[in-house]
Amino acid sequence: MDDTLEKIKNISSKADINNRRYLGNKFKLLDFIKGVIKENCSDIETVADIFSGTGAVASAFTDKQIITNDLMYSNFICNYAWFGGQDFDGQKIRRIIAGYNALNVTESNYMTVNFADTYFSGADCAKIGHIREDIETLYAKHKINERERALLIMSLIYAMDKIANTCGHYDAYIQGAAFDKHLILSVPTVNASNNPLNQCYNEDANQLVTHIYADLVYLDPPYNSRQYCDTYHLLENVARWEKPDVYGVAKKMDRSALKSRYCTRSAETAFRELIGGIRARY
Repeated sequence: MDDTLEKIKNISSKADINNRRYLGNKFKLLDFIKGVIKENCSDIETVADIFSGTGAVASAFTDKQIITNDLMYSNFICNYAWFGGQDFDGQKIRRIIAGYNALNVTESNYMTVNFADTYFSGADCAKIGHIREDIETLYAKHKINERERALLIMSLIYAMDKIANTCGHYDAYIQGAAFDKHLILSVPTVNASNNPLNQCYNEDANQLVTHIYADLVYLDPPYNSRQYCDTYHLLENVARWEKPDVYGVAKKMDRSALKSRYCTRSAETAFRELIGGIRARY
């Protein structure tokens, strides 16, 4: 057996949907949420989670048609990986991840120039930048499809979040910390036979609801002044891979297009508009 196949065989680490640190994650409340819906709602075939974040709530309804949405691309790409209907080659994904984990990268790239020895060590930044660039190269050469691209980006995001030198978000990093954890990608435990009618969006929720219909719409908008794009800017940057300039101690890029009205004084107006535009039975 060659080295690559041996590495595939030895991959045991799996990434589940709840294996990511995220403010407001409702994974621990899923039994309660499902209980309320079972008691009060009938004949549900389509569920829309339009502030989906990590997709934890949507994951409780995989027996339905699922519609997910999030303003942040990093959440959208993960939701597409988890819930998208496109077929993918699981063995190919395992083989690529095994290859990424075996890399020893010393190159200079966007990540090393901007983030070395901040949230990640210089060596891990080199590896992150190399892997992210390679994913785009594989996609451009049609060696992976859209769902496979999403799966690889999600695997990288989860791996980064697991070792990041933070207290769970990216408003700051711990200065002088020892980088004793290193980047290891895991294989996502995704369903290979999702509902082909599932839809994943990356839009403003208030605009989205005017052109979708669902039996049940679940709403979990931001509910404080902290913008999610400020808290998770680095993961968003890597997911988009547009390589923008970054600034400040926290190394943030321009996030003006990602600001949510639900984190401002206009939240009440935004919520009234949202409720008025929804087309759903529940």
